[in-house]
Amino acid sequence: MKIIIDEEVCKKHNLPIEEVVGLLFVKLTTNANSALHSLAEEEKIVSTGIDFDSGELLVTSRWNDELESILLESDKSIPSVEELSKLAAQMRELFPKGLKIGSSAWRGNVREITLRLQKFYELYGNYKPEQILDATKRYISSFNGDYTKMRILKYFILKHEPQMGQDGIKHVEDISDLANFLENDCVDERPDDWMIELR
Repeated sequence: MKIIIDEEVCKKHNLPIEEVVGLLFVKLTTNANSALHSLAEEEKIVSTGIDFDSGELLVTSRWNDELESILLESDKSIPSVEELSKLAAQMRELFPKGLKIGSSAWRGNVREITLRLQKFYELYGNYKPEQILDATKRYISSFNGDYTKMRILKYFILKHEPQMGQDGIKHVEDISDLANFLENDCVDERPDDWMIELR
């Protein structure tokens, strides 16, 4: 079975995407309550309440990653995991070794970088590996060896940053330095004093 849900089509039918997914869940499940309790017993979902029937239901971190992987691997417009793992390993080799001061490892691990690349391709479309490696090299060289303001690899690819909207409601915005360097391939090295201008 292949299921594709377009959020814009949901809006056209006056149904929020979460309700469409809920309806689909009930339709595909012989006993929705039993299925939810089974997911809770297997610790794939948890409740923020005192017990399962109170509070908000959340997908646990591990299973959230698995769910994202399933959705991204099912999208045939995204390169295969094997291709992206190879690209992830090549990108990791370009980044410094060790830890960024006050942060995580510069390079991360192949699995998390592969997942980030899957999300990147989903949002920004198809680029050749050579283009991505070239953009990565240009990004790193733009710091002239002073990496204090450089993002770690996974955040260079894609970072989810909370933003306050004009309506006063927080939302998450996807930021990608990789996309900027790909779409502005004229960007080369920054002037030597660019760090001073940032301060």
